[in-house]
Parts: sequence; C-alpha cells; structure tokens
Amino acid sequence: MTPLTQNSIEEAFVNNEALRQAAANVSRNVVKGFYDISHVVEQMGFALTSTTVEQRVKGTMFLSYVLQEIPKDYLDCKQLEFITTFYTDRCKDQHSVIPAVIDGFCALLEMNELPESSAPKIMEAFFKHSSCQSHQRGERAKWFKILKVSAERFEKGNHFETSTILSNKLFSNFIALMRSGTDFMFGVINSIDGERDPRNLDFVFSFMPDLLNRFPLFHLGEEMFEIFACYFPIDFTPSRDDPSYISRDELAHKLSNCLVAAPDFLEFVVPLALEKLQSDLIVAKLDAIELLRKAALKFSTKSFSEHFDAIWTGLKTEIFPGSDNTDIVTAGLAALRTIFEKAHATPDISHSHQTKVLGTILSHLTDVNQRLYNPSTAIALVCVAGDPLFAGERILDTFLLKLTTKSAIIDGDGEKPVSPTATYDDEQRIKVYGIMSQLFKITAIKNCLEKLNKSVCEQIHADTITVLRFNIDANAEKQNVDLKYAALSVLSESVPQLSEKNRALLYKVLIQLITHNSLELECVELLELLGACYPIEVQSNCIDVLIRNFTIYANFVKRKVLQHLLRLVIHAAFTSRILNLVCHYAFDKNISQDVRLLALEAINMLLNSDDTRLIVDLQTNNCLISKLAELALGDTPLALPALEQIAAAFSRIEEHLPVSEQYIIATEYLSQLKLQSAEHLYVAKGLLSRLHRDISLDDFFEWLLNDLTMQSLSGDVVGKDKEKLGTVARELLCILVNRAEDNGENRKHLINLLALLKNKIKEENKMAVETMAWLAKGLVISGSEVADNIIETLIDLLEHPSLSAVATRAFEIISTEYGELFLPKVKFLYKQKLFHTVLTKLGNKLEAHSENYLVAFIFVLKTAPHAVQKMNIDKIGPLLFKSLDCDNTTMLCISLDICQRFVTAGDEHFLRHLNHIIPSCLQLSKYQKSMKVRIGALSLLHDITKYPTRVLLIYKLDVVLELAPALDDRKRLVRNAAVRTRNAWFLVGSSDTN
Repeated sequence: MTPLTQNSIEEAFVNNEALRQAAANVSRNVVKGFYDISHVVEQMGFALTSTTVEQRVKGTMFLSYVLQEIPKDYLDCKQLEFITTFYTDRCKDQHSVIPAVIDGFCALLEMNELPESSAPKIMEAFFKHSSCQSHQRGERAKWFKILKVSAERFEKGNHFETSTILSNKLFSNFIALMRSGTDFMFGVINSIDGERDPRNLDFVFSFMPDLLNRFPLFHLGEEMFEIFACYFPIDFTPSRDDPSYISRDELAHKLSNCLVAAPDFLEFVVPLALEKLQSDLIVAKLDAIELLRKAALKFSTKSFSEHFDAIWTGLKTEIFPGSDNTDIVTAGLAALRTIFEKAHATPDISHSHQTKVLGTILSHLTDVNQRLYNPSTAIALVCVAGDPLFAGERILDTFLLKLTTKSAIIDGDGEKPVSPTATYDDEQRIKVYGIMSQLFKITAIKNCLEKLNKSVCEQIHADTITVLRFNIDANAEKQNVDLKYAALSVLSESVPQLSEKNRALLYKVLIQLITHNSLELECVELLELLGACYPIEVQSNCIDVLIRNFTIYANFVKRKVLQHLLRLVIHAAFTSRILNLVCHYAFDKNISQDVRLLALEAINMLLNSDDTRLIVDLQTNNCLISKLAELALGDTPLALPALEQIAAAFSRIEEHLPVSEQYIIATEYLSQLKLQSAEHLYVAKGLLSRLHRDISLDDFFEWLLNDLTMQSLSGDVVGKDKEKLGTVARELLCILVNRAEDNGENRKHLINLLALLKNKIKEENKMAVETMAWLAKGLVISGSEVADNIIETLIDLLEHPSLSAVATRAFEIISTEYGELFLPKVKFLYKQKLFHTVLTKLGNKLEAHSENYLVAFIFVLKTAPHAVQKMNIDKIGPLLFKSLDCDNTTMLCISLDICQRFVTAGDEHFLRHLNHIIPSCLQLSKYQKSMKVRIGALSLLHDITKYPTRVLLIYKLDVVLELAPALDDRKRLVRNAAVRTRNAWFLVGSSDTN
C-alpha cells in the first residue's frame, strides 16, 4: 500500500490520466480498509483549500474520481452525508471548480445508501450558487442527468405513487427537505431555459414528462410550459456525421410528450397547437395536429371538451375540403378520431362533438358529385369510428333519403323488374354503397352492428337487393357488374342485421346470380357469412336447390356452383352434402369427361387449403387416395387434364400424411403401375412428386429408372399428348435420381442407363439429350459425382452438327429452378459446385468461335450466387462482355441482368471496362428482335451513371446522341426507359450529380 500523502497526491496532478490512475488506487485502498474516505478528504485539504483555482479544481476532480471508482454500496449514510456537505459547500467556489463538483454529484447520486435529504440539498446548493446554462455542453448533460436521478430518488425515498399532485404529508416532507416547494421546479426551469444542444434536448425531453408527473408545478405552470413551447415546432436538421444521430421527428415526438405532460398545460397547449396549425410549413402543421391528438389522449374528456369548438374550427380548415397534402389530411382525421374515441366514454360530450361535426358534413353526403363529398365521407367514417351508433344511424338516415327507390318488382308472375328510379345513378350509387359498406364494417369491429336501427338497415338491404335483382336475367354485357359487387359488399358487411323477409329475397337472388348462364359474379363471401349465421336457411334455400338442380346446369354454371359451395365445406352442417356432390361427379361411372374434370378441380381447390387438419380429415373420412387411384387405374379412359388433376390431388394429400402412411401408400400402388400407360404414369407422378425424403425407393429403383427412360425417349413421337407424357417422365426421372441412395447398386443402374442414353445420342436422338439433362439436374442438386460425367457428355455435344441446340437447352434445364418440381435432397453449395465444374470443363472452349459454349455457360452463370460471380469476376467479366456482342436473345437478357447487378454495386472491374460496355449497350438499345433486350440495355446504361463523373464525361456526348433512336422506339416502355436514361446522362457533370 502506498501511503496517502500530500506529495503522492500532488504527483497525480500532472495530467488527467495520472489523476484517474491515482484515484483508482486510492479507491481500492479505501475499499480494503487501509483508510477511511474522511481521511482522504483531510489529506486533500491542501488542494481543496488552496488559494490557486487550478489546485482546487484538480483536488475536487481527484475526489470525484475516487467516488466514481468506489462500489455503489460501500459508503454508509454518515459518510455520504459528510461528503454531500463538502460538495454543496464547493458550489460556492469559483466557476471553474463547478464541473468537478458536478462529477461528484453524479457519483453521490448513484450511491445506494445516500440519505433522503441529500438530493434536495444538492439541488438547493446548485440552484443557489450556479447556473446550468453557464457551463459547457458536457457539464450541462451531466446536470440534466442529476435532475432526473434526483427526482427519481426523492420519489423512491418517500414511497409515493406517480401522481400529478403530492399528498399533504409528502408535501410537508418536501418542504422540510427544501426551503420552498417551488425551489426545485424553479431550478429545473432555469436549468433548461436557453438549452440549444439537440443531444441535451433529446435527453431533457425524454425524462421531463415523467418528472412533471411526479411533482406539482404550483404557480409555475405557464413558465414551465413556455420553456417547452419555445422549441415548438422543432426546426432542426441533423448532421449525418454526428455519431449520436438524432432525427427531427424523434425530437418532435419527445417534445410533444412534454407539452402534454401536466394538467396545467391544457389551457396553453390548445392555443399553441392552433396557432402553429395556421403556419405555411407542412412540418409545423403536422406537429400541431399530432400535439392535438396527444392532448386528447392525455387530458380529461371534460376539460378538453371546452376547447373542442376551436379545435374543430382549426382542423376543419385542413380536412374539409382538405389540404393538398395527404399527410396533413390523414393526420387531421387521425386526431379527430382520437378525440371522438376518447369522448365516447362520456355520452353527453360525445354526442355534442358528433352533432357539431355531422351538422357540417351531412348536407354534403347527399350529393356525390360535390367537391366536398369525398372529404365529407372521410370525416363521416371517422365519426362512426368514434361513436358507431350515434353517428352511424344519422349517416345511414342521410343516405337512405336518396337511396329510396320506386321500383316495380313483381315476384312470381313472370314479369321482369323495371329499373329502380332513384336520385342516384349507377356510378353514384357505387360510391354510396362503398361508404355504407365501410360504415357497417367499422360498426361490426366496434361490436355495435346489431345495435343499429333495424328499420333503417332493413330499408338499405331492400334497396341493395333490388339493385341485385334488376335486369338479373339479361346477358352479362347488359349488367353493371361493379354496381352489383358494391351491393354485395354492403350485404356482406351487415349480414347479422338482415331481416327474415330480406333474407328470403336474397336467397332467391343468390341462386339466380350463381346459376346465371353468362354472368360471372362471385357471391362466395356473402354466401359463406350467411351460412355461418343462418345455416338451416342456407341449406334449404341455397345448398339443397343447387345440389338438386346440378345436373341440368351448363358446365359454366356447374363450375360457379362448385366454387361457391366449396367455401362452405368448413361448416360442419354442410360438409357431408357438398362432399357427396363433389365425390359423386368425380368418381362415379357414366359421368362425362368435362363434368368429371370440374369435380376433380373442385377437389384440388379443397386440397389447396393451408389447413393440414382439413386435408387429413378429407382423406380419412372419404378415402380420397383410394378413390383417385381406382379412378385413374380403372377401365374408364381419362383425358390428360383429368389425370393432371388426379396427380395433383395425390401429391397434396400425400405430403400432409405421416411418413409411415406415405410409405404404405407408395409401396402399395407403385407395384401395380405400368408406366407405359398415361394413367399409370400420372399416378406415379402423384405418388413421387411430394414423397418424404426418408422413404427409400431402392426396391423399385431399377424398374422405375428403365420404364421412365423408355417413356422419356418416346417423347419425340408426334403428338401433343406424347410430348406431355415425355415431359412428365423426365421430371419423374429427375426426382427419382435425386432422392435415390448413393450406393453401389444404384450407381451401377445409373451408369448402365447413361450408356444406353449415349448409344441413343449416337443415333441423334434429341430426347436422349434432354433426358440426360434432367438426370443431371437431379444428380447435381443431390451432390452426386455421377453428374460430372453427364455434364462432360453434354459439353461434348455443344459442337454436334444436329444436337448442339438441344445440348445448349440442356444446360438451361440443369440451371433453371422449377417451382413445382420438388427435389428432396439439396446439397449445400450445389450452385457453386455446378458453376466451378462447368467453368473448369469448358476451359479454353469458351474462346472458341461457336457461341454454344458461351450460351451454355451463361445459363449456369445466371444461377450462381452473386458472391461467387464476384470472386471470379476476372474470369467471367470478359465472357459477359463477349456475350453482349452475340445475337442470342435469351443470353443477352441474362447477361444484361448480371452486368446490371455488378454495375449497381459499383464494381471496379466494370468501371475499368466501360469502353466496352457502353458501346455494346448503345448497340443493344436498337436490338429489334426483343423489347426486353432494349429495355435491359437502357437500364444498364442508366445505372452506369452512378459511377464517378470524371470517368463518364468522355462518353457523355456520344451516349446522349446515340440514344436518339431509342427515344422514337415503337414501344412505349422502351421510350420511357430511353427518356430516363438520357436524362441521367444529360445530368452527368452538372452541379447536382456526383
């Protein structure tokens, strides 16, 4: 231990680093008990009482550093009271000493055993002998932290809950601790007054709302409010270089919290907000509106309501008819909604507010063509959100006055309805229905829909049903579909309010709409909601009718009927009847092909659900897989579209079943299949497409491999169906080899198959090349080494006189991702491996005259990750530039896309080769074979302008002149891209560019 002497202390005064190190040593000795903290103060007497200011500053700073190093729970109450007294006396010292005193205060306030009376003493001493704003920014920041901690300590020590008014007992305690209850708040006001640093303001605005909740303002309410009001609205542009980046919006948000922090502020905050609302600055208006919104949330409804007339007058200017700035209108409506929602708990006040606002807008809701109609509807919906019943009924009454129709609808006599005679035309009625639909939706969200006036709702529903019935038997071309959709929307949002009479009419209308021979109008949502609310009625009036007459409907109508009924399957009351209908037409004999196809499509619509439980239940209760297999493998011939639906249904059911069930199904049916048949092939597709990867097919591997290969090779037989079957077989081969175990037996079968395909290739069989490509795809993705052998064979074919085109296509197949192709085994980094394999095997052949090598490589390059492309930029860069000079549309599109990614990232390699890229792009901007190539070239030219100006200036004139033909291109999209690119190049070198 080094003794604490005057000499040892003076040695530490050399610089700040030595001072901190010495303080750390002293604090360790104090903790170890070598000497007491009071002994430290006594030994420092020479410095603390020195006539030299610099000596006193260093002495005080030394003691503050010691306190900062001592553990927070080490010093007891008496020691801390002694040190507090010392520091409060130091406040009387010269101004230069105060920063060190502030550091000491910070350390003291972090001590666990600091007496309750210490914080007020610190406040009193500082407020009396110093001024916060006379110090540097750092010291001011520390003092603001002291204010925050002191307020929290006082509250914690006296155990009072957060409140805006202190109890009498607590207040008397506060008086005892400080000479006057107003001293603290007055000191806080003086400390903040004049602060301009955004970092300090950010901290002050963060803690002051909480502080104002803890302490009363006494008679200082206006003074405290003005301290914050002088900053409103925030006018601050942050510096991007500031490490503690503070945004203007963040400061504004915190300031507005301060302006509504105390009840005393209400009489000042509303006039302030309304004054700033008249500003020409958009940001000032937005801040003012947000302040009003927060005030509505913070202050009591009763006190805030006294200012509503003035607030509505101010907001009305901005939202009715409305500002040109949509942000202001949106903010104004949000503020008004907050006011209404807060007032809703007090009906008298709420109704008073609503009456004033509705009195302004209701007269404008009746005339859709008025300029004030749109802002009126926006405000009307805000009113409904605030008080759904009061506002909703008055708005509906207003619309109803003009919606009332004089229609001659005659039921049952065979007479056609005449057009509703109303004061709204169709377009106007669509707008009105849209507003009413939103109104019903809001009231439903607020759980008030069923409380609306039933008489009014009944009349509105009658009007919408009349619109749906009008001209219902006419052809689709003669009907206003948009109007009918609007009417359906109103009914959908208000289903619980439908009267029995209107429901009876509506069921008839729905049947007519669903079974219309030419009108395709979806009533699914309305029918589903009706089914949930009135299941017995819907079954007897809709479902039973549609099922009973299903046979006589045209196929167009049958499809619509199935689409509408399927949405009702989730309701237990309808499930069995609807499924029986679908299964009857899907699986029974003597059903026509087109109707069976509709039923199979309906099954797949059900199976497309994300609800696994529903799909499993459908399989469990209806044995769908068994029925699908029986249908496909039976004697009844099926067209390919039906087989595709069966395969899709197979795979969707299978993927949701447990692995054990999948295994049983796969092994049961695979053994029955003969893949030369189209029906059997599609069943195999359904079984294998989504089969779990853990299920081994080694027992079937050789047989599947051979049969699928034979089917694949027969795809060159003339006929559309044969082509489809060949494609299916090749995709199944890809899946099969991908999921196969990598063992000696399977590898042997693969090698034998490849030998067969090579022999077929010698016979110039194009299907053999394509089959080999699909095999390679599955093997590449699974990471099999056999893939390298296939890729080498395909590369050799790129110069074949008759097979080069299909060999090039093979590389596209290998590299392209097919979304519907499920390959269970995916090797990590397989794309990188494919890229390096192809690049290595092509080698010098890429420099050959034949562009087939280049096209094949570009296909592979397209799927390589950008990081891999960037790592090999020196190798692929020249190839990309070379590809831009070729006449292959597909390759050009890919190359331009890859180049654009590099240019957008500011790649240096492309920067060094602009002399090649820019002329190539200019030439491609005139490429007449493909609009996509022209647009891609122009986009690449545009992104090149992001490179440094000094590099681009030498090309500027040539580019601007050469873009002239593109500006007159026959395609609008090309012209748009040309204008954008030419403008960017024209601005190169101007003052507002890089």
